[in-house]
Amino acid sequence: MNGYFVGNFFGKKDTWAKTKEQLVFLTEEEVKALFNNFELIQFDEIEKDSIIASGEKKHWHIYDVIAKKKF
Repeated sequence: MNGYFVGNFFGKKDTWAKTKEQLVFLTEEEVKALFNNFELIQFDEIEKDSIIASGEKKHWHIYDVIAKKKF
């Protein structure tokens, strides 16, 4: 294992936050707290509107993270 993490997290402003109780939606602070023992290489907050495969409109709120474990 090389100590790197790459991932995405749903933000609280995502459309699904109101309807998908089985998913986890986090604030920026909550996401960053998950990486206390990591160096954040890249941290992006993305908000955009689009149409999903079902044809419905959706507001995306996502945090993209690239981090490296501190040794």
